[in-house]
Amino acid sequence: MMHGFELNEHIARSPAEVFEVLSNPTHATEFLDNIKECKQLTDGPIAVGTKFRQTRVVNGKEASADLLVSVYQPNTHVGISTEAEGIEVAYHCHLSPEDNGTRLTWICELEASGLRKMMLPIVAAIMRKEDGNHLQQFKTYLEAK
Repeated sequence: MMHGFELNEHIARSPAEVFEVLSNPTHATEFLDNIKECKQLTDGPIAVGTKFRQTRVVNGKEASADLLVSVYQPNTHVGISTEAEGIEVAYHCHLSPEDNGTRLTWICELEASGLRKMMLPIVAAIMRKEDGNHLQQFKTYLEAK
């Protein structure tokens, strides 16, 4: 059974503008307070296989994670995956034009094996709250541009 959640938001910007920021994790430092740094580890333009290292502050401590672009379909779909403490996380952001803006569907899927599997509902609930806040910050940031 897959654990995770889905969030939806209308953003008053074009799919191209939304995709440009969403598909490049280095932009996260511009609108998320807990992201201290994010740098691209691979050379060249962003595409499937591009890797980033993101450093965030969690409970007052710095933690870094490697992010991998798993899907890259300009202006329609970006997928980014990571792994932390035995839990695999895959984000899929689907964009579609709607009412002079963009409908963003933000899907998070979590997978683990062994005992960690029992923690997934709790982890998903915590992440849903955090990502819901991030989505609001992202919307506010983009619409103010």
